[in-house]
Amino acid sequence: MELLQTLKHFYTQGIGVLRIAYEHSPYDLESFGIALPKAKEYAKLADSLLGPADSPRLQRESIVLAEQRQLSLDHLVMVNRHAKKLKQRGAAWKLRAELIAHEGSYKEVNAYGNRRVKEIQGEKPKEPGVKVSQAKNGMVTMTVTDTQRRITDLEKALDAIETTEQPRKKALLEAFWKLIDGGGGILKPQYRTVIAIGLDQSAQIIRGEGNESIIGASDGTTMTGAEIVNLAMSGALGDKIYAGLFHPTAGPVNLYEARFASFKQRTLAKTENLVCPWPDCNVPADRCQVHHLDAHKNGGQTNPSNLTTLCSYHNGVNDDGEVQGKNFTRPKRGRTVRHRGKVKLLTPGGRLVSNTHDLSTMGAMNLI
Repeated sequence: MELLQTLKHFYTQGIGVLRIAYEHSPYDLESFGIALPKAKEYAKLADSLLGPADSPRLQRESIVLAEQRQLSLDHLVMVNRHAKKLKQRGAAWKLRAELIAHEGSYKEVNAYGNRRVKEIQGEKPKEPGVKVSQAKNGMVTMTVTDTQRRITDLEKALDAIETTEQPRKKALLEAFWKLIDGGGGILKPQYRTVIAIGLDQSAQIIRGEGNESIIGASDGTTMTGAEIVNLAMSGALGDKIYAGLFHPTAGPVNLYEARFASFKQRTLAKTENLVCPWPDCNVPADRCQVHHLDAHKNGGQTNPSNLTTLCSYHNGVNDDGEVQGKNFTRPKRGRTVRHRGKVKLLTPGGRLVSNTHDLSTMGAMNLI
């Protein structure tokens, strides 16, 4: 019976739990026994409900009402899922307030939320554009959205191109590349992207034995030693190949053949971390920003061992520490630090957490 009361108390204290989540990293919540995906969900919800808002009065009133009504975390997750679909200023908090006040079960409020979003948004047309997924197992998906006329015309053009006998999906792909290559419409990339190769791997590749070596690159992809040789011979790696020098505990030290300091420092940082080093992030280093581990505003130096790459989002939420005379009101999500030579997240609770992305183990510091 006592356990039942504890369970009931937990499920009626949604806002109370979110206040804890607001002050902690998801990785600290994980150490409390909460599964990491769920901890991340709670942290995002806490940011939405308790962080800076465009309707502060409505926010305060809604949070008080949610506490009074003893709404569960699941109920608040559902409310926020509907509200964040609305992008106009003030619209999301207006709907949150409406759904928090709406009487009914989870199922009834969820159905009401679906109706209200459709009423407010109306029919939302798809936005034209191109979306490219992250590389996974050597494959990438590109999705193109445009008018039905243009996409249908492209499909007809692909159907008209002669291909080998195979399923339609593969035949269209073959025709697509024939169309692109035949029209000279694709540019051969010049690899400003950096490639991290260990000493033993480089020896294998030079001997022509690197077919089985899988090498990571800062654009989020991998390639074999044989592919690197072919790219070098075709000139796709550019007219210079740069060699980075790394220390096992100090991190990046120098880059040979570089002309400009800013280019040198960025290239070393990319070579060390081929993806953003924040745990569970998959943004390739090519799309990341250079970040000072010890903040420049706090006296951090612009030298290789104090630099890393972070995606724009994690560069923004990284806690740079206290600054004299200033108070931070944003939630503390932890900060990146160099620990035993490698860049890791130091959570507010004191845990050191590494990114476990496949490419994170292929960076330079993992090759020495």
